[in-house]
Amino acid sequence: GQSTNDTIPTAIRLAVLAKLPRLVDAVHAMAAEFSRLAEREKDTVKSGRTHLQDAVPTTLGQEFAGYAWTLMRCAAALDAVRPALCEIGLGGSAAGTGLNTSPDYPARAAAELANLTNEPIRVGQLVAQMQSMNDLARLSGEIRNLALELTRISNDLRLLASGPRTGLGEIQLPPVQPGSSIMPGKVNPVMFEMLNQVCFQVLGQDAAVSYMVQAGQMELNVMMPALGSALFDAMDWLTHAMNAATEKNLKGIVVNRERCAFFIHQSVALATLLNTQIGYNQAAEVAKESEKSGRPVRDIVAERGLMSAADFDALVLAAAHGVGSGGGAG
Repeated sequence: GQSTNDTIPTAIRLAVLAKLPRLVDAVHAMAAEFSRLAEREKDTVKSGRTHLQDAVPTTLGQEFAGYAWTLMRCAAALDAVRPALCEIGLGGSAAGTGLNTSPDYPARAAAELANLTNEPIRVGQLVAQMQSMNDLARLSGEIRNLALELTRISNDLRLLASGPRTGLGEIQLPPVQPGSSIMPGKVNPVMFEMLNQVCFQVLGQDAAVSYMVQAGQMELNVMMPALGSALFDAMDWLTHAMNAATEKNLKGIVVNRERCAFFIHQSVALATLLNTQIGYNQAAEVAKESEKSGRPVRDIVAERGLMSAADFDALVLAAAHGVGSGGGAG
């Protein structure tokens, strides 16, 4: 009564269950490193940027903490798929009816696989386990979501590290190879460029999985071999790429605090903080003068006797930490 129709989907599910902890561990490792950086840089005030334009102050620690939280949410979402992956259809034979198999075979097979894998393997609805690859689609979707977040985070880090003289330059990423064959001393953010490219490939694998999941017909999805291959590749690629980026780059990030301070003091958006201190009209006048003269808001406020430089610095730090901040779009 043995059939490839019930063994192949079972093998795919067992394989992704074996790979999943390594992927989740890689996510946790990167999140932990961002959490460490967040604590280290919790008081590094910098200019926020919305629409890629100067915005109100934040801290580099808060940006890193946001990345850590997002990645932990991705890890939890991946783990949440595990119970569905533990349902197998082994014993369904050729069409999920169990033809020519012993009635107790599905339960005994599931129990044996549970012992071998230390996973709570159990018998699913035998027909559905051959017809539907919904659980694998869910897994692929969560891997896609992780790739989307990693793409965004990688883009941010590359932008923050741009320069060193003519870009943002708020962080420095460790060099892992000579950056250019024509420009001496150039250091490129190759690890996060690599992670970007891996994520793009993973998005392609997810698209392929989506097509193959919906291509099942009647009692069997004959696209399972390619579906499994696409999932295995996506999981392996992301696991290795995340571990490499964490170990070779993320752990060695250097923060240019002077650069962060320079940008925040040049930002006219700091005038927004003055609304509740000196009123909107005076704050608007300060902003206009700063924009016109190119002088820092801090200097203009102190010069006009509206607030001491020390009090202004304290206001900026409090705002960056979210103390007493108001609402608004921007």
